[in-house]
Amino acid sequence: MKNITIVFLVFFFLMNPDTWALAKEKPAGKIIRLKGSALIVREGKELDTHVNVKIFQSDVVKTGPDSLVELLLLDGSSFIIGPESSLGLSHYKFGLNEDNPNFICRMVKGVFVYISGAISKLHPKAVKFETPDGTVAIRGTKLVVRIIEADSISSTAGETFFILLKDPNGKVGQVTIFNRYGKSTLNKEKHYVTINGDKSPIAQKFMDPKTMKQMIPEILYPFVFENYKPPLAYTEAFESLIDQSRIFVFPKRDKPISISAP
Repeated sequence: MKNITIVFLVFFFLMNPDTWALAKEKPAGKIIRLKGSALIVREGKELDTHVNVKIFQSDVVKTGPDSLVELLLLDGSSFIIGPESSLGLSHYKFGLNEDNPNFICRMVKGVFVYISGAISKLHPKAVKFETPDGTVAIRGTKLVVRIIEADSISSTAGETFFILLKDPNGKVGQVTIFNRYGKSTLNKEKHYVTINGDKSPIAQKFMDPKTMKQMIPEILYPFVFENYKPPLAYTEAFESLIDQSRIFVFPKRDKPISISAP
């Protein structure tokens, strides 16, 4: 009987590569929205994706034209990835009993909307986004990031825009943008900071709605110009119960309680 069980589990893992990944590492979150085309690059392999697919540390998410992906991370952070964009989840550590959670990602190109969760609100400077032109440290807020790539044909330099907005609770957080030449603080609603690799970030400036609409693809308008609220966070403990129930048979029990992050 024991040998049969082992064979069954090996077969199950081989037939479910996503579950094999889960066995090696805890997920950082999952895809809760997908429009158009997207793929995940994991350990050098390109994987087709769909809603409810789990995202792991070191995954890279890429979107096609007129597409978007929304990630919901374990701490309640929401990441909306716009068209023709690429986001790498460099490091993610969060748990119910984690003393030093952190979140580091690499924005390679495109446009992104980030709505902060528990990590950036409870642990200032624990969330950092790396871009081709500099790094941003975030303390609880809603942030739009637009990366304009360098164009060697037109001799146009690359540049990254950071636009600060109110979060779903009506609060405005603080963002620090820096590179080796200096830093700038962004702490006013509808203000922005730009940065490129050769200069210090500019001081924050007001961005009027018309200019902002020109900066952002229309598919992202509901997330930027409306008070979009991400779903409630799910917890690592709840996910663990779900994962285990797919492999082992547990006695019937009451439904697990999902504790939402603030």
